[in-house]
Amino acid sequence: MRKLIIVILGPTASGKTEVSLSLAKEINGEIISADSMQVYKFLNIGTAKPSRKIRQEICHHLIDIKYPDQEFSAGEFQMRAIEAIERVFKKRKSPILVGGTALYLRTITDGICPIPSRDDKIREHFFQLAQKYGKNYLYRRLEKIDKKACERIHPNNLNRIVRALEVHYLTRIPFSAWQNKRYNLPYPIILFGLNWKRSVLYERIGKRVEEMVKKGLVREVERLLRKGYSRNLKPLQGLGYKQAIGLLEGKYDIERMKYLMKRDTRHYAKRQLTWWRKDRRIHWVRIDEEKRPEQIAREIKSICQRKRFLV
Repeated sequence: MRKLIIVILGPTASGKTEVSLSLAKEINGEIISADSMQVYKFLNIGTAKPSRKIRQEICHHLIDIKYPDQEFSAGEFQMRAIEAIERVFKKRKSPILVGGTALYLRTITDGICPIPSRDDKIREHFFQLAQKYGKNYLYRRLEKIDKKACERIHPNNLNRIVRALEVHYLTRIPFSAWQNKRYNLPYPIILFGLNWKRSVLYERIGKRVEEMVKKGLVREVERLLRKGYSRNLKPLQGLGYKQAIGLLEGKYDIERMKYLMKRDTRHYAKRQLTWWRKDRRIHWVRIDEEKRPEQIAREIKSICQRKRFLV
């Protein structure tokens, strides 16, 4: 085996989990999740997280690594994903990056900005200044040291303003200058997209929503709220969780909740596909209901072999 990073991407409900598991068995691989919601503990049903039994059979990385009230960024994903890739290679196995969060995938496929990791003490200092003097005070400070960053950051985006100030404080290099510094991983990367007929994909989304509700999505959300997690947390504003909270607040009944989940998930899937269709590096694998995950995995393996990535 030559060192190669395989990426399996696709919209929600496209069957990425099943295909990646089959591929991992085919090529002696381990899976690195590129899903912005599966990183959180306790969020299982609404994220379609692989079961513990599956994760014992095939090693998964970057699942259940954060509590719902902890921050997780694309930058942290990037760092942790690189570490996971190196660990997998050291085992003489193949890393398979799997997910639908395009921003996370791009941190690996489009080169890496070696930006310093966060410093909580410095961040807290800037947030306290914002609380005392307002967002505009920090924004004006940023303008004095990094006008280019201000062109990209909205004055109301406090998190981005603080991050830019934090990086400058740590390195004395403007945030915008760091964003222009990139280097690529020293391994080939090959991307595969799971391509369904749009109407069939939407049917699968509908079935997935029904299955999530049947498995107890609403009870999962109730447990999270009973644990003391705020309904305003970013993870609880994700697809499925936000709609379930609306049900629990009495805004609508369960049929309306399911309708909203299906509608919003279809819209999200459409945005995902629009994003990826522009990327000519992706090998789109045509799929239908009769095509088994094992067949798709063998097809992906065959393409890698033809390109001499796998021997």
